[in-house]
Amino acid sequence: MYVNVDNVSKTIRRKTVLNAVSAQFERGKVYGILGPNGSGKTMLLRALCGFIKPTGGSITINGTPVTFNRKLPENIGIIIETPGFTPSRSAMDNLRYLADINHAFDPTEVERLMRAFGLWDHRDDKVRSYSLGMRQKLAIVQAFMEHQRLVLLDEPTNGLDWRSVERFMEEVNHQREQGHTIIIASHHNDELGGIVDDALLMSNGMIERRVAPEEIASLSLDRAVR
Repeated sequence: MYVNVDNVSKTIRRKTVLNAVSAQFERGKVYGILGPNGSGKTMLLRALCGFIKPTGGSITINGTPVTFNRKLPENIGIIIETPGFTPSRSAMDNLRYLADINHAFDPTEVERLMRAFGLWDHRDDKVRSYSLGMRQKLAIVQAFMEHQRLVLLDEPTNGLDWRSVERFMEEVNHQREQGHTIIIASHHNDELGGIVDDALLMSNGMIERRVAPEEIASLSLDRAVR
């Protein structure tokens, strides 16, 4: 199994935010992690990329353990919470800086993605001049631009208009065709139903059950978390 989550728990200030979570993710598939706000979706993504240290359990990527605050087993594309762009620098400067950390700047791929999301004509504009939607699209570009085999996306369509959502879904399909694994955490089940191969429903820090793609649109994800 490409990504394996084995009985992972996390407690913060005596509150259990992940409770014995186990899940497996194969190569070349798109997965949804669904649930209302506060259900543990973001925390699971943070555990997957080593941003938090689990209280118990383990995570491996391609057989190699993910260790808190250490270099990941492989390069991962990530959108979690607010993208960390430097507002005083241009969009292109931000992307080049982030990609150069891994010596992975591909100008052809960056141009393709920026054109796809309508940002190419604004590539030299400072990020502080970008709208919320433009910043979100720039975050999507940076998550995909290094040909990452694993991409973790937390609420990636926040702030996007419907045309941009459609373009995002097209890009996810393109990434799957390249053999990449995409894990999307969202409470917008109406958007995910058409693109995921499999989905997990989370509640109160636990995986409640597996959800087939054809079930997703009918889910109610606005219930309160206890």
